[in-house]
Amino acid sequence: MECIVSALAGSSDQLDEKMVTLKRKLQVLESKQDDVKEELKQVEYSFPTKKPRKEVHHWLAEIERLKTAVQQKEKGVHERRSWWGNQELRRSVDKLTTEVEELAEQSKFPRGLTLESHEREGVPIPTSSLIGETFQKNKSEILDCLMGDEDSVIGIYGMGGVGKTTLLTHIHNELLKRHISVFWVTVSQNFSIQKLRHDIAKAIGLDISKVDNEKKRAAQLARAFQKRENFILILDDVWETIPLEEVGICVGKKGCKLILTTRSLEVCRMINCKKKLKVEPLSKEEAWALFVKTLYNETLLSDQIKEIAESLVEECDGLPLGIIVMAGSMRGLDDVREWRNALEEIKEAKYRNNDMEFYRVFCILKHSFDRLKDPKVQECLLYCSLFPEDELIVRDELIEHFIDERLIDGAIKKRRSRIDKGHTILKTLEDVCLLERLLDIEGQTCVKMHDLIRDMAIKIASVSHLFWVQSGMRLKDIPNDEDWSEDLVRVSLMENDIRSIPFYSSPKCPKLLTLLLCGNHSLRVIPELFFVHMKSLTVLDLSSTGIKSLPSSISNLKSLTSLVLQLCTNLGFVPSLENLTALRRLDLQWSAIKEVPKGLEKLINLRYLSFEGCHHLRTIPDGILSKLSQIEYLMSSDEVMLRGKEIGSLEKLETFSGRFEDISEFNSCIRLWEEREPEEYGIDVGNKFNVCHLADDMSSRRHVTLKKAVGSEDTLVLSRGTEVLELDYCHGITSLSMHPINTFSSLKLLKISGCHGLKRLFTPTLLSNLQSLERCEVVCCSQLVEIIGETSDEDENKESTTAVMTMPPRLQHLRLFLLPELKSFCNSSIKVSDSLEYIEIRGCPRLMRITLLREEPHPSLRNISVEKDWWDTVEWKHPQTKDVLQPYVKITHTPYMVSNSTEFVGGLKIVPQPVVVILSHERLQIASLFKMPKLTLECLINA
Repeated sequence: MECIVSALAGSSDQLDEKMVTLKRKLQVLESKQDDVKEELKQVEYSFPTKKPRKEVHHWLAEIERLKTAVQQKEKGVHERRSWWGNQELRRSVDKLTTEVEELAEQSKFPRGLTLESHEREGVPIPTSSLIGETFQKNKSEILDCLMGDEDSVIGIYGMGGVGKTTLLTHIHNELLKRHISVFWVTVSQNFSIQKLRHDIAKAIGLDISKVDNEKKRAAQLARAFQKRENFILILDDVWETIPLEEVGICVGKKGCKLILTTRSLEVCRMINCKKKLKVEPLSKEEAWALFVKTLYNETLLSDQIKEIAESLVEECDGLPLGIIVMAGSMRGLDDVREWRNALEEIKEAKYRNNDMEFYRVFCILKHSFDRLKDPKVQECLLYCSLFPEDELIVRDELIEHFIDERLIDGAIKKRRSRIDKGHTILKTLEDVCLLERLLDIEGQTCVKMHDLIRDMAIKIASVSHLFWVQSGMRLKDIPNDEDWSEDLVRVSLMENDIRSIPFYSSPKCPKLLTLLLCGNHSLRVIPELFFVHMKSLTVLDLSSTGIKSLPSSISNLKSLTSLVLQLCTNLGFVPSLENLTALRRLDLQWSAIKEVPKGLEKLINLRYLSFEGCHHLRTIPDGILSKLSQIEYLMSSDEVMLRGKEIGSLEKLETFSGRFEDISEFNSCIRLWEEREPEEYGIDVGNKFNVCHLADDMSSRRHVTLKKAVGSEDTLVLSRGTEVLELDYCHGITSLSMHPINTFSSLKLLKISGCHGLKRLFTPTLLSNLQSLERCEVVCCSQLVEIIGETSDEDENKESTTAVMTMPPRLQHLRLFLLPELKSFCNSSIKVSDSLEYIEIRGCPRLMRITLLREEPHPSLRNISVEKDWWDTVEWKHPQTKDVLQPYVKITHTPYMVSNSTEFVGGLKIVPQPVVVILSHERLQIASLFKMPKLTLECLINA
């Protein structure tokens, strides 16, 4: 009996210990939750267009659920009555502990907490106009079904190219207008249940990557569906039956509905679509209307050409894709012989291939391809077929591939010119309707290939086994050596599930130029023999794989010009590259390397080098970068302090991002650049620390940030081309007037925060040189007394002699925030620019008179964000000014800033750095505006 009692007591003690551990871990998680909420608040205050990502919403909601669950479990622990009850409680406490740990791990949010409000399901999809009564009838019928109580699964079917996806984009956009949540997922031919589940979860903002098995992932996805109300899921391009419950798709409850497109009626039946709608080809009249609309110039067609054009349209069989592509290829042609030749080619091709549905449209697409007069443009289109079906291909990344492959003329000397050429090529392909321009979820400009156009491109490129495309096929194993033809030139195995390569694998491909293995996330090891028989290899892309190292045999690929290893987050070692003297691009961004590869200084032809995001890389040995005399694109790690003279000596540098230790190093670089500064640069000077940046919504190419920067020189030397200047906690800066005036002529954005030595911001002379300034933000500068003033710091009471000053003519946004000593905007009259749209004045309690705002209605003003108390008490030169400006006013909460002196503001004393105290919702919240080390707070609340 004593043993039983002892066992019960031991079990009880263990349970109590587990409960203590759970509560401790939950407290840590709650601290992270508070940090996230506060950061979201700061973003919300500054940028109303930003909103939390769905995954952040879900994460916060899950924490609240866990809080309740832990409270209930703690009550159960206190009320336990039996040994069996202890066992059950221990298991449930362990489960809750695991959930807390998982949520803590998810708190990193590598993509950030917020996105622009138009980036999710709220963004309309660009699409072509619907032609004809049939399309309008189909659209209305589907919308009626979606708005009704029945028909929870709707299938749209029809042959390829008939316009199913176009119809669906109009449905999608109409639903958004009706404020209905809608999520779009493209399925494609080579889908897997696992990938589809992941894609749907990603679309609705749910992270299931940490869940340990597929059944649990499906259950978590199903729970997410059950929690939502009134939303619609779109599955585009479904090729085979989908087991909805196995995936985790729950529809028909709480207004949740599914709509899908497919080429097969049988798929609609197997998925049990309650409503099935067939999209038919266009009528003769509708087809001609679409052709003319796409062609742009019906009135310029002669009678003879118009007759031929009508025959061409008939050959398209009413398929919108074929009609659009055909019209795109015939734009601008006014020679009847060319039109007649096009008709004969189409007829002959259709006659030869009349027995297969694919060839009804293939010959039209092939004709448009043949009409591309530049072989390089044709090659660029064929290259796009290497990417997976329905892939959104980021334009900038695609152009880098074109440059790597020499599809863009290598004789073009400037990198910027090569990029411009790439955009021109893509624009040409878009204009002839062979590529479609779209935005991805992050707002990046992309291109997309219709699957029928991709099929056509693969067929052309695969002649004589030149291309071998196995991308996005969900392959688990790499193809056997005997499957690799010796004639292969380009091989794409990207976006598969290849986990390993046999150690003996060594494909014999002596002519192979391009190998794309990117996106095989589970691939850990590449064997030593794999590249031995690929002596001609020029482009190797292993990005987004799980490899930990590269085989030493890669050092023998002497023809290699491009080695892409970005997002290889396990890659810690790269063998010697000293033999790869032909290498022009080395991309190691977001890899785990700890030191630069051996032999880097020998790569004399290197033009592109990226260490961006390599947080384990702490140094680049002196002298290496200066030997890379051909470098055009250089991205360094934030952890590395660069030498100014080394960077300044790179005469061909066009794009640069990096950090200098102090102002002296920065100045030495700028002085060497002189008139040949890079086209684009982002430079940090000083300490690396996490500051809560206000996101820059402007397009800027030259960006300089000083963070706690120090230097032996008094003057900061800026390039004349600098467009953005940020000063963060640079306490030694007392005035901007010490800068060379003409260096501010290109400045578009000026942000100053935490510069406590700054007393006056602009002199009239400096102000007159800010002709390009569009945005100015001054935050948390505890000693600032005046924005514009002619006086010196030593003579604060001297009156200004300037009669009238003019604000920068392009200024749109002015923000003055947490400036406790600010007394005056300027002592003179000031003419406000007609471009000014937004003004924020908060936390400026001593600013009692403002000459910035004039009496007459302002042509561009949209918003004046102020505190009520300040607005009610501010003095006006003319009584009617307040009434004129009142329609623009938006009242916000009152922030209080405490300076790093011993003054008391609002009963709060702080040492040694400033914080924000926000009075909101009847409770006192104390939060750091900037992510600084923990502050020493002494709260003296006056009753």
